[in-house]
Amino acid sequence: MLRDPRAGARGRPGPGGTGVDARPRPADQEVSVRRARPGDAGELARISAPFAAADRLLRRSPDTFARHIDEFLVAVRETAVHGTAVHGAAVHENTLAGCMGLLPVPQCLVIYNLCVPPEFQGGGIGRTLLRHAVRRAADSGCTAILAASKHGGAWFTRQGFQEVDPDRAPEEWRRLSPAGRKSSLYCLRLDDR
Repeated sequence: MLRDPRAGARGRPGPGGTGVDARPRPADQEVSVRRARPGDAGELARISAPFAAADRLLRRSPDTFARHIDEFLVAVRETAVHGTAVHGAAVHENTLAGCMGLLPVPQCLVIYNLCVPPEFQGGGIGRTLLRHAVRRAADSGCTAILAASKHGGAWFTRQGFQEVDPDRAPEEWRRLSPAGRKSSLYCLRLDDR
């Protein structure tokens, strides 16, 4: 999972974009996960853009997200808008709190464009998205989940992934990483779970 590109040692930006962020985090990181909808394409591009600018994700336009919208899961956080009510019911706002692309290849599921905006990091949203991907892969008969990371795979290894030698990876996996990107490959074997 990708951290804010301005992150400090603890993974959160501090004052001026560096160091540890002392701001309180939302206590309630409850999110729902659903398939992305066509109307989400612009928001997917928006939350991915800072990571692409830092060369942590591939740059994708809203049109690219729209063409591949069926591959994406999104984490949505619903929050009550304070001081508002319609006919006695609280008004809620849905905020896109993370996303993950899923691409099936023979016998495995590739996850890509996994990102969580800085204001939602540290609350388990990336792990929640990954749990949904594991379920989807298992239900599809996949034996593994693959991820690529150009800038370290510490988050993936904490989730049980193991680094894979790209020269020994199946051709289908190697083709998914653009030439010259120098990404490391990580694999989560579902038969080990």
